[in-house]
Amino acid sequence: MRISPMPLAFCAIFTCISLTAQAETQKERDLHCAAYYEVLSVAGDQPDISRKQSSKASYALLVHAGYTPQAQDYVAQKMVDLHKETTGPMTPASTAKLREKYDAECKVLLKAAWCEAYKDPGACEG
Repeated sequence: MRISPMPLAFCAIFTCISLTAQAETQKERDLHCAAYYEVLSVAGDQPDISRKQSSKASYALLVHAGYTPQAQDYVAQKMVDLHKETTGPMTPASTAKLREKYDAECKVLLKAAWCEAYKDPGACEG
């Protein structure tokens, strides 16, 4: 039985499209989390992360996504969007719901980004 090369070509095309979409999604997730950490840095020291650490986290995710002017613009717009999810002045208390929503996902993404951006061997383990 002979297999036609046509289905294989379609499979290859869909795989490429899927991988491209997945990569774009990963980049957007990194940039979204970069904006999230930058918003936390604006709010000030949190109980578990300082303003300086939040800013460094934002930078690490931006580097991981590809540090370009377009990426910086995307992060700036996402910061505006995220700020709309908070109430009142930017304080640790006003960011509590934001943290509830994004902390878990962004902490996972931050681990790989931190390893790459700061070449921290401790961050690169398991």
